[in-house]
Formats: sequence, C-alpha cells, structure tokens
Amino acid sequence: MTAMCSRVLLTLASLAIALPATAEPGFAILQLGASARAAALGEATTALVDAAAAATNPAALPSGRSVALSHTEWIGDIRHEHASTTWGKPEGSAYAVDVLLSHTGGLERRLGPTSQPLGEFGVYEWTAGLSWARPLGEQLRAGVTAKYARQSIDDRSAAGAAIDLGLHYGEGPWWIGAAARNLGRMSNLDQEATDLPVQLRFGGATVRGPIMLSGDLHWTREVDTSLHVGAEFRARPRLLLRAGYQSADSRDVSLGLGLFTGLWQIDYAYIPYGDGLGQAHRVSLVWSGEQAR
Repeated sequence: MTAMCSRVLLTLASLAIALPATAEPGFAILQLGASARAAALGEATTALVDAAAAATNPAALPSGRSVALSHTEWIGDIRHEHASTTWGKPEGSAYAVDVLLSHTGGLERRLGPTSQPLGEFGVYEWTAGLSWARPLGEQLRAGVTAKYARQSIDDRSAAGAAIDLGLHYGEGPWWIGAAARNLGRMSNLDQEATDLPVQLRFGGATVRGPIMLSGDLHWTREVDTSLHVGAEFRARPRLLLRAGYQSADSRDVSLGLGLFTGLWQIDYAYIPYGDGLGQAHRVSLVWSGEQAR
C-alpha cells in the first residue's frame, strides 16, 4: 500500500510541474477552499472529510448525502459563492456536484486619463465540476474532479477545463491527504490565455479528545509555497470554535465557529488581511443526511 501511495503522489507532482506557465496565474478563487470551515482553519483541510471537499480534495468526499452553500464577502468588493451536493454509500463510491463563482462589479471603464468614466463593467469567474471518489483499499481512497471554467471581463470571455486528483488515507484518529488541483487550460481572453493556478496540497490531521488539529503545505505555481495550520475545539456538544494560521502573503490568523442544530450546521469565518486591505467574512450553511453529534 505504501508503494502504491508513493507512485500516485509522484504522478500528481509530475502532472503539476509539466504544465507550462508564463505569468502569475489567474482564477485566484481556485487556490482557496470554499467553506467557512476551511477559511477558519487557515485552509488546512486537505486531509479532512467535508461536505465541501470537492473544492479542496475530491478523495475526501463524505459517503452520505449533504448539501453545502457558502457566501464570502472578500476584500476589494469581491464576492464568492459556492454550492455543492454529495451522495454515496459507506465503504463505496461517493459523488459530488459543485459550482464556484467569483464576481465583482461597478468597475470604471476608461480608455485613458479622463475626468469621467465611459461606463462600468464587471469581472466574473466560475467553475462547475463533477467529482468521484472510490476506495483503493480499506483506508485509502482516490478521487477525481472534472470541471468546466469560464471567465468574463467586460464584453470579453474565455472558457476552459481542468481536473483535480486526490488521495485520502485514514486510520483511527489520523488522516492524510494529497491533491493536485487545476490541471488544465483556458482559451484566449482577448489575445492571451489566463493560466490556471496549478496547485499541490499535502496535509494531515488528527483528533485528540475534543480537539482536532490539521496542517497543510501548499505549492502553487508562480506563487510562494505556504504553510497552513488549524485547530477545532468542541466547546459544547453543538458548538465548535476554530482558529487557523497561514504563511500566505497578507494573511496569517483566521477565526471562526460552527453551530449545529439537528441536520443543519452553520459556520462562520473571519479572515483579516494585512497591509491595510481589510478583512473577509464567509458564512456556510450545511445540511447532512446524518444528524451531527
């Protein structure tokens, strides 16, 4: 089993490095997780089974039914939206469909230094994906996501496709995850194509009593490698407190909480930025076919 994991991890790394790049990549939203839990934990979620795992590691999809919705008020008047649903059987395959959108509007259109703008325009980037995870062994699972991507800036647009590949291994209170994300291409936007943010993620997590600890290492092409750590504390049977840290530019500490009621879960994350950029807020609503404990 160890030899199989090593061969798959080497394949993931080779695929990511082989794709050419000419500049800092676009589609920044694809470098992030999609849920408030991920944001609060400093994006250290590659090893965590989660209803929004299709946005981070397709091998970590939950086996039961779930629906997750998230809204983010990002910096610079940018908003992110995410919707996903999962289904599957224990000890069998799991599936997910998810849609991710980043949008901002009210940008001034100018052709030069003028006192009045010629009008306004918006920027939209979105993806729609289908994910599949299946067991490779008793504790090892593999996953793949195929997604369509589209980008629109004013009256110009481009489209493309990409895949994500992932592994997840869990034994007792320990979990390990790895993923290669955004392996694909975009068509030309005007005269040049936007590079997708090819990313490798490696992470681990463990549970010790009421505390869950997680850690990730992220390598994104043309972006500095970053360290991510997170902690989740069950303060009450239906209350989780979260904190995270990441070494990415302009971001470090993040905070959040999760509340449970019946089959529903509400999560919130607060993400402050340095350099006077302000702060971001993310809220998620999750329905699970099994009552949270």
